[in-house]
Amino acid sequence: MIRLMKYDDLTLFKKDVISFLEQFEVENNLVLGILHSLSENDEIPLFMATVIKDNDIGLVLLQTHPNQIILSKSVSLTSKEIHVIGEKLINTIQDIPGLIGEKKLTIELAMYIANVKGIQSSVLMDQKIYKLEKVKKKTTTNGKLRRIIENDHHTIKEWVYQFCNETNQPVSLEEADKRAARMINKGSLVAWEVKGELVSMASSTRPTQNNITISYVYTPISERKKGYASDCVSAFTQFLLDRGYKTTSLYTDLSNPTSNKIYFQIGYETIMDSIVIHFK
Repeated sequence: MIRLMKYDDLTLFKKDVISFLEQFEVENNLVLGILHSLSENDEIPLFMATVIKDNDIGLVLLQTHPNQIILSKSVSLTSKEIHVIGEKLINTIQDIPGLIGEKKLTIELAMYIANVKGIQSSVLMDQKIYKLEKVKKKTTTNGKLRRIIENDHHTIKEWVYQFCNETNQPVSLEEADKRAARMINKGSLVAWEVKGELVSMASSTRPTQNNITISYVYTPISERKKGYASDCVSAFTQFLLDRGYKTTSLYTDLSNPTSNKIYFQIGYETIMDSIVIHFK
């Protein structure tokens, strides 16, 4: 039997779902990281729910972004059970904007919702989630890793803007400016520096008990194919492991084979296929 349990209390939701999510900490790094960052003083998420199968949690759903609901890694679900979940979501949420989660589950759930509601669905991004426990490839270029500071803001603003456009998540220059400022103030941004010039960047985000995620990996076009992104991620990964994290993780876009190859060489291994689907 499948039940959908909707929550309005963030504290209760966290209490109920954290232990379930931590069974697959890296696969659930997105939803876990967001939950760890939220406090009672923050705005209540747009949607919080669990799917109960045989009296136990089988799936966690969280929406803090207007465009998509995050699906956790689930227990084994049949097609019939996934369709029941879809029906309950349709009856609970007036407008389902999109889904992000494990590929097979997300595709089947999205297809059911689209068919029942008579709407179109489209794949925004086909991804893989990678996990690393030990760095295999050390840095090879004559550079160094350093933290991004306020004096770098103008450069980083442009890089954030370009990164978002290249990953099919376009933002305005004003929004890129705000994101750059937030990450710089938070101290989560680093860069690979060669001869006094910044040539690549990366950011850390969503720390959980044992894992932290690397994101915003970007190298300007003029500095690509020189090994800078690889060295930036390799050095940053080692830095994070040295800080005490047991693993690091990252999402990659399957449409970019170069980055996937780079991460594999550094020591990252695929643990789950993920997909972002939006409804029109």
